[in-house]
Amino acid sequence: GAGMAVFMEARLKGIAALSLFSWLLGRSSPVASTVLQGAAVTYFCWYGFLLAKTLQAAVVGPVLWGYVSRLVVSRYLTRSEFFRADAPPEDVAARREAGFARLEASWKARWPKAAETQKFLRRHFSDLRFKASGFESMYPIWQQVVNEALDPITVVESSEGMELTDTSGEKFLDVSGSYGVNCFGYTRTKEFLAAGQELASTLGPCLGPVHPIVAENVEMLLKIFRKEEVSFHMSGTEAVMSAVYQARFHTQRRVTAVFQGAYHGWWDGVMQGAGNDRFAGDCLILKDQCAASLELLRLRASEVAAVIVNPISGFGWKNAGTNKLATSKVSAGHDAMEKFKRWLHQVRETCTRSGIPLIFDETWAFHLGAGGAQELYGVEPDMLVLGKSIGGGHAAGAVLGPSRLMERRDPARPMRVNFVVGTFKGSPVSMGAMHAVLKYVQTAEAKKSFDGLRDRVDKWVVACNGTLEKQDLPIRVAAYRTTWCVCYQQHSPFNFMFMYYLRDAGLQMAWVGTGKMLFTLEFSDGDLKKLTDILVKAAKAFQEDGWWCSSGQPVKLLPLIVGPTIRYHLDSLLSLVGLAGPSNGGA
Repeated sequence: GAGMAVFMEARLKGIAALSLFSWLLGRSSPVASTVLQGAAVTYFCWYGFLLAKTLQAAVVGPVLWGYVSRLVVSRYLTRSEFFRADAPPEDVAARREAGFARLEASWKARWPKAAETQKFLRRHFSDLRFKASGFESMYPIWQQVVNEALDPITVVESSEGMELTDTSGEKFLDVSGSYGVNCFGYTRTKEFLAAGQELASTLGPCLGPVHPIVAENVEMLLKIFRKEEVSFHMSGTEAVMSAVYQARFHTQRRVTAVFQGAYHGWWDGVMQGAGNDRFAGDCLILKDQCAASLELLRLRASEVAAVIVNPISGFGWKNAGTNKLATSKVSAGHDAMEKFKRWLHQVRETCTRSGIPLIFDETWAFHLGAGGAQELYGVEPDMLVLGKSIGGGHAAGAVLGPSRLMERRDPARPMRVNFVVGTFKGSPVSMGAMHAVLKYVQTAEAKKSFDGLRDRVDKWVVACNGTLEKQDLPIRVAAYRTTWCVCYQQHSPFNFMFMYYLRDAGLQMAWVGTGKMLFTLEFSDGDLKKLTDILVKAAKAFQEDGWWCSSGQPVKLLPLIVGPTIRYHLDSLLSLVGLAGPSNGGA
């Protein structure tokens, strides 16, 4: 069940078994029955104590979300309701409506060549349609109005420097980072891709036999990250799965502990909340940077196969998303990283004392520097997951760890094996590109590039925030190395719309919007100055169009939920008995 890790059903079954045997032995063996009954009571008291500690440290919301999403149905706002959702003055609603219509007309005029491609992809490319729907950047009630008017799918033809050129010849400054794959910049990554293609053109799609370059990649990875063994995979998500499987296999424990808000790929074994329709009962979500979580790990160490940490989440952008109706305070940047560093040392100490393997999910490889999170934080994980940029533009993942956790067989029981493999684990095109990446990150040139970007970004944050303050605009930026986000100082349920104004001003973002954006090593001072200009231009238009309204009220969700929920379940009941067709819910 979904609550197994939280409510510890196995312990409840044990208590029930003791109670049953005590009852069965009641007449034939009173002494044994009394002993078993005492054991059951003692075990139940211990269970109650553990449950109290678990509820103090665990986050149960994601566990319940699957049930809530099945029971609660909401409808979309109409276009008229959309602009008036926070009960603004009518003149403000009119400004919003006019600004929205202006964007809609402008996009249709500017990108006619992309329109047919966008339409085709939305109909036939399911994952792109899902990502472009805005589920990561806006609350569901807004999506229909936005998606009918504004299509953020960018159809591109080329890249140069940090700019993308689309099919209409318009240029975008790219801060998407290609979901973290593009850590080094387009220019250098094209060189990595060429290295992979060169090897592939010689060897072809040869899988099974390996080129000597694979051994060199293994050697370089072990040197950089100070581990004993490596396994290669086809993505970061797959690598996370492998690391968890291996930890469970060798510890012979079932529960995986993760921290609230951390993303470890789309595998339902570790994915939190919305988007995971079958939440794994053996995943325990703990409060982040909370002493109660460490105490619980110590108390339940015998159940926990591994603790997974996403080191880049130390940046502090957990509350920077715009997919909620409230505007949260964001504490991101250098101070957040220092606080997270202290926390990570405590996690490492707890795992060491409790005998729990610590896994760093550093799928965003090298975004924290050439030596990764280990070097930055001064904390050594037991296992390390790498992905994204490690493939030099190709799909790739890797797991590094000690032999005691990486071995696929049980040395004491030869029939017990852990089947973790992958077809493309030694793909020549991926291995060739990875080889170029690993050689580069060890050079003095790479260190200079990493340090240079860090210093440029630090200066840009100060300069950009100074400009925003001088222009009296209610946003600020926070950044650390390649990671950055927009911090909203004015509450508004419409902050998600800012990403559309930024795109209109020439900024290419990932689907999550302004909550997670990325630089690359190629970002120059000129690119950063251009970014400041884009932010100012978009923010002025956003402000002028009335999306930041100081007199706005909280959005009332209840009227959007009660009727549709009753109607959906009533229609479902009628359909069950053959009296009506199934409802389409919130449509």
